[in-house]
Amino acid sequence: MDTAAREFFRQLLETPSPSGYESPLQAVVRSYVGSFADVLRTDVHGNVIAAVNPDSPLRLMLAGHCDQIGLIVQHIDDDGFMYVWTQSGPVVGVIGRKPIHLLTEEERKQVPKLKELWLDIGAANKEEAAELVRIGDPVTLELGCHELRNQRAVGPAMDDKTGLWVVTEAVRRIDRSKLRWGVYAVSTVQEEVGLRGARTSAFGIDPQVGVAVDVTFATDSPGVEKKEEG
Repeated sequence: MDTAAREFFRQLLETPSPSGYESPLQAVVRSYVGSFADVLRTDVHGNVIAAVNPDSPLRLMLAGHCDQIGLIVQHIDDDGFMYVWTQSGPVVGVIGRKPIHLLTEEERKQVPKLKELWLDIGAANKEEAAELVRIGDPVTLELGCHELRNQRAVGPAMDDKTGLWVVTEAVRRIDRSKLRWGVYAVSTVQEEVGLRGARTSAFGIDPQVGVAVDVTFATDSPGVEKKEEG
């Protein structure tokens, strides 16, 4: 992986993009693909489309979704704690629940329900919290990219920013001298809530062939039987 590709991957993982709020990440994508795409556009749904050889009647669509699973602020109580239901800048907080020392024996055996968790941003009361956060604001886990040994990396939202990176790199590295097809790399939105961006962008491009690049689980970890899981 060259330096530019590595930096692009890092930026993807460090930029928040919960479903419906993908604009900050799409700006990163546009900045990167603009140097090599013949045509670059954003459709009305928010999908970013980078094409090479767009005049060809043969169209290949490569799709990778840019959105990640997130939460939404649903309620702020009088003490400034926020509860979530599932952009003026990030507000750092922690996810809290009743301390394990105070749980009953039966409660310790149960998986906590979402309604039992809250977000603490350090606000003293509801009014102070409301100065920073509004009901309906998106929430993500802390983002980042941490490199491990043997050219491995870890970070939230690799599903599907890995796939997005793959489709953009495919267009960047393609050998145009032998290219008969028009190739469209699409950074699609709102996959996590219904594959929405892939559908709308496919209607706009009308490809003869479409390939969606996404992730799946690994089977090279302890406790997973490859003969059963592949």
